[in-house]
Amino acid sequence: LVMSSILVFQRSSRLVSGWMVPRSATLGMARHTGSITTECSYPKRKRDAFLRLSSSSSSSSTSESETKESVDLGVEEELVEEPPLYRCEGLLAVNKPLEWTSQDVVGYIRRMLERDARERGAPVMKLKKRGNKKLMIRVGHGGTLDPLATGVLVIGVGKGTKQLQQYLNGNKRYTASAELGYETTTLDLEGNITKSVPWEQISDSIEIKSLEAILPQFKGTIQQVPPMFSAIKKNGKKLYEMARKGVTEEDMTIPPREVQIHQLDLLPDTDNDKKGLPHFYLNVECGGGTYIRSLIRDMGHSLDTYATMTSLVRTKQGPFTLDDTFEKDEWNPDTLYAAIEKSNQYFASLDQTSEETE
Repeated sequence: LVMSSILVFQRSSRLVSGWMVPRSATLGMARHTGSITTECSYPKRKRDAFLRLSSSSSSSSTSESETKESVDLGVEEELVEEPPLYRCEGLLAVNKPLEWTSQDVVGYIRRMLERDARERGAPVMKLKKRGNKKLMIRVGHGGTLDPLATGVLVIGVGKGTKQLQQYLNGNKRYTASAELGYETTTLDLEGNITKSVPWEQISDSIEIKSLEAILPQFKGTIQQVPPMFSAIKKNGKKLYEMARKGVTEEDMTIPPREVQIHQLDLLPDTDNDKKGLPHFYLNVECGGGTYIRSLIRDMGHSLDTYATMTSLVRTKQGPFTLDDTFEKDEWNPDTLYAAIEKSNQYFASLDQTSEETE
């Protein structure tokens, strides 16, 4: 019976010494180990496993027992763990370069980590139901910074992307510079000037004391109309998409939103250009959804003039400050993953402290 099974198996599989059966084949072959039958099963996410089949025969005797062909079906497995997609997962902070969008940063880091994963032999694509491939690397940011803004941009990698919502809605701190006397389409230097007043009108009627006097009305919970050039949606369309098609604030009504301004202070002439008015500088700590461009515009209106933001730096977002960020020339897989590991340790220590307090 054993001999018959072996001969049938030989004919059906064209058995030759050293023939390799790939892992994708259905493996459930009997091993010639007495009456014991074993199954070849492969754990998930293993590769390079194979079945090596060899046969040998002996004809040293004419007796039936000595001329019987001896077949050795051996299983040799070489299981290699696939490298992980990420070295570690979590949060880090970078200093967003000037004139980059926040999505530019996300795309740059995603491609960098994808290359790192490929070089380590990790699978970076997976097959979707319709046969399309989907990139598995996940990278996101915790709150948009305008192209002309710089500073802290929180980045989530892998599971860290699930923690980004708290940074979108959480507190942020900024330093901003502004100039009185004109207003642009974007409320910053990227747009075209749409409204202006003569310099004499500003110099004769506005003093630093005037600015200090209006600060209290912008602290606490206030109503703020977002800029036309923003990602806020109206009727299912983003405002900046409508603005690029020529729609202006005069053409539509943008409803105000409630925002929180926790701290608002005038800063000294931080760049020592000694320009004085119409230039001024602000330190702002606010909740999520606050537009510093809109805040400066509204301050100008309160002074019966116009104002435009000329620079913006996010100095703090959640626990991350400028000191925790990495400059563009420092962005590489080693430094970014080291930063994630450091932040993971920081958050773990906070959790431990919280548990001990409870």
